[in-house]
Amino acid sequence: MLDLLKTGKYGVLANQQLLGTTSNNISNVNTEGYVRQDTQYYTSVIDWGIGESYTRRMYDKYVQRELYRDQASSAFYESYISGMDSIDKMLSDDSMSISSSLNDYFDALQEAVLNPTSTATRRELLSQLEVMTDRYQTLNYNISNELHDVNAKIQDQVLVINDLVQGIYNINKQIISMADEQSDMALQLQDKRDLLVNQLSEYVDVNVNVDTRGSYELYLSNGQMLLNSDSYGIVSAQGDVYDKTKLKLQIAYSTKPDVQQGLSHDYVGGSLGGLVKSTDEIRQTMRDLGQLALAFADALNVQNKSGITLENKAGSDLITIAQPVTAVSNNGSYTMDCNFIEGLGENVTANDYKVVFNSQGEMSVFMVENGTEVQLTAGEDYTLTDAAGNQPPTGNLVLNLESHGITLSFSATYENMQAAGQGNGKLEFYVQPTINAAYNIKMAATKPEDFAFASAVRTNTATGNIGNAVISLEGMTQTGANMGVSIDPATQQPQFNTDAPVQVVIDDDGNYEIRNAAGDKIGIAPASCQGKNIFEHTTWLDAAGNTVQKDEGYPGYEISITGTVQPRDTFNLEINLDGFSDNTNGIQFGLLQTANTVASAGSSKVSFTEGYADLTASLGSSLLSAQTDLTAAQTKMQQTQELYSSSAGVNLDEEAANLIRFQQSYTACSKIITASQTVFDSLLAAF
Repeated sequence: MLDLLKTGKYGVLANQQLLGTTSNNISNVNTEGYVRQDTQYYTSVIDWGIGESYTRRMYDKYVQRELYRDQASSAFYESYISGMDSIDKMLSDDSMSISSSLNDYFDALQEAVLNPTSTATRRELLSQLEVMTDRYQTLNYNISNELHDVNAKIQDQVLVINDLVQGIYNINKQIISMADEQSDMALQLQDKRDLLVNQLSEYVDVNVNVDTRGSYELYLSNGQMLLNSDSYGIVSAQGDVYDKTKLKLQIAYSTKPDVQQGLSHDYVGGSLGGLVKSTDEIRQTMRDLGQLALAFADALNVQNKSGITLENKAGSDLITIAQPVTAVSNNGSYTMDCNFIEGLGENVTANDYKVVFNSQGEMSVFMVENGTEVQLTAGEDYTLTDAAGNQPPTGNLVLNLESHGITLSFSATYENMQAAGQGNGKLEFYVQPTINAAYNIKMAATKPEDFAFASAVRTNTATGNIGNAVISLEGMTQTGANMGVSIDPATQQPQFNTDAPVQVVIDDDGNYEIRNAAGDKIGIAPASCQGKNIFEHTTWLDAAGNTVQKDEGYPGYEISITGTVQPRDTFNLEINLDGFSDNTNGIQFGLLQTANTVASAGSSKVSFTEGYADLTASLGSSLLSAQTDLTAAQTKMQQTQELYSSSAGVNLDEEAANLIRFQQSYTACSKIITASQTVFDSLLAAF
């Protein structure tokens, strides 16, 4: 009878607990982070009835870990897209597009060149050039603002991540301190901890390990520890020493908060990793835009300096290029300036540059391309001189990177910087020539007359020639002290330099003798060139008749002779003063629209329009790829979420069935107690 009473009692208590667990599941069906609970009982092997019980959380830990990874992947692409989407829209918008502005500018140029003396068409061209310059500045400014906003989001997310990590660490401590892991409080804490980890997985890609004490250990995808039972990580986003707009992720630990370790966004994942990666794309877009602006400005300036304006002066810069660009150094006693080489804007790359003097006194020069350092080779990629051009340099060091369109000028000699590198372990310089170049260009032309449509040089076929050939100017490309024509600083008018080619005479073999103003033979082009682009085929000579090397593009103008030539036929070149109606140089301006003047992949070059198309296509391609990856990640996450919810989520139909079952079981057990009472009463009545 006592066994019957005892069995009924424990049955009632057990079913009461089962009803409590079921009721708790039903009550928390809409509670965020709640994991369905299940109470199990052992059969008593000593006494009749139910033995010990335990309550467990019903979830698949492997699916849960997979869900964390899927959420991190989805959040990564979502943040990556959000960081670049507005910039892509800006670049594609016709009201802000460089491409549409370029078309408008060259349309206005064509009209102005057709009537080179018209100030009205020149004024429209000036207006379009102002729009073009403003477009570069505005785009760079807006992109820079977007970069600032994304960086602010990164800082905000870092604070949230640190709060979540510390929260998980504190719950770990509470769980470890509990003797009963199946108590209601312990189960609630585990739910809360999983909820925090779930939230954290949206910000970073985390892997979870459970130690022997039930404490969570969290690791990033590269194995970097985020927290364990003894310590937790403190993430920070700090401005790069060389670029304050670039935030570098670092982590320290609560046990050693002053010791920082770097974190690569490639391994952080989640929305934080996506935002940081998007800033890389944004900065590269700024560099690409700056490269386009520099190539455009340099090409226009060089071409304008090859002509004569309506004021009978040599053309000057139409757009001001801001320089030098000062590098950042790890030693304030030494500086490095980057200057763009005039006429080599087509060689300027959308990359950064780094110069290092190491502790062994060795100098290394790097081009930093998309974050990857590519070492340049002395003699091939750059030469060492000083400001006076001495080789080897005796004064302050200058690195000439003509194939990159820049020079790097230092405030000290090579030997001094070698010693500084050896003394401090390393001396570094880092410069970003193009990242803000689009914003820093300014209009230099102020009036319609500043456009130099007339060529600085004109041709003249001498009277009395026997043949019927005539000379024509193919175009001017450059002026300068090392070219055939330079600008007189006093009169601001073009002038021939000493030994400039100003006359062509046909010799007895039909070759083209090139002569200077004194009549000296300074070069010869073979008859086989047939008069086409004569200077391109000329072998240049010194006074003794020896072959000499001239700078690329010399003499900065090109001629052709068409028709039948006879020995001693003479053709002349002269400065084109008062040639206001001439549009020869203006035609050369128009050719810039399709000329390959922007450095592209490898050694290839593209036009302004193609360069901008490449810029927008590159960003658009990255976005399209990310959107495809996002769709796949979201689909995968949804599948995993459904799989996880199938075990961890509360099913009301199932719980309602359990409620009825446990109620019936409770009633049955209570009847056992009633039966035992009846038996007991009967026994008492028998005595």
